[in-house]
Amino acid sequence: MYIRLDPHSGEPLVKQLKDRIKFLVASGAVKPGAQIDSVRGLAEKTGVNPTTIQSAFAQLEHDGYLVMRQGRGAFAATKPPPFTAGEKKRQVAALLRAALVEAVFLGLSRDQVFSLINDELTSLTGGTDHE
Repeated sequence: MYIRLDPHSGEPLVKQLKDRIKFLVASGAVKPGAQIDSVRGLAEKTGVNPTTIQSAFAQLEHDGYLVMRQGRGAFAATKPPPFTAGEKKRQVAALLRAALVEAVFLGLSRDQVFSLINDELTSLTGGTDHE
């Protein structure tokens, strides 16, 4: 499971972590019932304090996105709560912002960024519009 966090965004890491995992579970990118990285493993991958990760996991379990099993770890809920339209937009905006920061840093032009977005959307949707 790949989770990108931005320590310079001003948004608390625990919130970023919760939002990314919620998105992965609710979107189906992490399949229902699939095991999530352990607290220790995620701490190593992200450089985030294990206590912060444990806090995010506890909140996600409370919210119905994760199921914690003693001695076995965290698993994606089999029926995660659906996102509201506002939550969907906030998630995508946060991910787009992170990607756009990278694009600006790498010196891509506005036209190059729009072209990349269009190409990726076409690749994902097969060229059809989804609502």
